[in-house]
Amino acid sequence: MKEFKFRVLIDTLEEENAFRDIAIDSSFTFDKLHEAINEAFDFKGDQVASFYLSNEDWDKGQEIGLMDMTGESDDFVEMESTLISEKVEEMNQKLLYVYDFLSMWCFFVELVEINNLDSSKTYPVTELIYGDAPSEESKQIEMVDDLDFMLDEEDDLYGDIEDEFGSFENIDDYDL
Repeated sequence: MKEFKFRVLIDTLEEENAFRDIAIDSSFTFDKLHEAINEAFDFKGDQVASFYLSNEDWDKGQEIGLMDMTGESDDFVEMESTLISEKVEEMNQKLLYVYDFLSMWCFFVELVEINNLDSSKTYPVTELIYGDAPSEESKQIEMVDDLDFMLDEEDDLYGDIEDEFGSFENIDDYDL
């Protein structure tokens, strides 16, 4: 087997890019790459995630996931039983990695090098760290802020209805 080196770029709103180069034995399964990406970006790794085969435009193709959440297993492949070398076959091949489907962390993964295995390395290994990765919780904070904003709007909506119709404390007060 070969050593595959993947460049993994995290999609973030920050101005500075953050990416990691991860070398892995091509005979490992995708769940090992999933673990390596989470470790390289200091994520807990306790959320549902999937890889998607991709093209030059980063469009989603076949899913390689931790578990089939759709129940339609025709196009689904499981991470722990799929070797990386079965799906990644050429230089510059692209994958999308989506972690935590509520926060929607997206990573752009590209095969940038193919080498012979190095017996002095313990795979997988993060070989290059560029930029500061955002904390895993940073998107959860954004989501809570969005929820607070939505609740404020909702409160105003109910307030407008009460202003127009009065209180809804007793439905019997209305002729229906």
